[in-house]
Amino acid sequence: MRCFGLVLVALSASSPALAREPSRVAPGDAPSSAAVAPAGEPGQRLSVQGTVYAADGRTPVARASVYVYQTDARGYYRPDDAMGNRDPRLKALLRTDAAGRYSFTTIRPGSYPGRRVPQHIHYEVAADGHGSRIFEVMFEDDPFVTDDVRHRASRPGSAVALRRVEPGEGGVGRVLHDVVLGAP
Repeated sequence: MRCFGLVLVALSASSPALAREPSRVAPGDAPSSAAVAPAGEPGQRLSVQGTVYAADGRTPVARASVYVYQTDARGYYRPDDAMGNRDPRLKALLRTDAAGRYSFTTIRPGSYPGRRVPQHIHYEVAADGHGSRIFEVMFEDDPFVTDDVRHRASRPGSAVALRRVEPGEGGVGRVLHDVVLGAP
């Protein structure tokens, strides 16, 4: 398991149809890779990849629905609304490939304007026959990540994962994040 020491737990459901909102479940023919942020989007470029595993932490889950969304580099979900996360501009609906893998390119999200909330990418992951997960990936080097956030992220059942941004090719940051689904 490549989960880097964190077991992520969020909300459980028995089917992708029970994810938070049906519009956040990827269509059956969704790709396993996408661009969350278009090529000209301002901000530090990131490449995010991982594998979705069953509750045993070893069995890859093919065709799992992965919904990700985030703010832009200014901390806005929509150009006119910093807190408009019900219809964010930067988002993707993915389905894992036959080996349970997913990937996306994006930019490093900004913190909410005027607030000390760490930068984060929202995830909603679901698959038939498995519990779903809803959580946020934050970055270890973010100055708004407090000791309290680190403590919460280290505990089983946390809805927060801390990840290191590794240097990648051409100055693109690389983030690895595996997901372990809960039991149905």
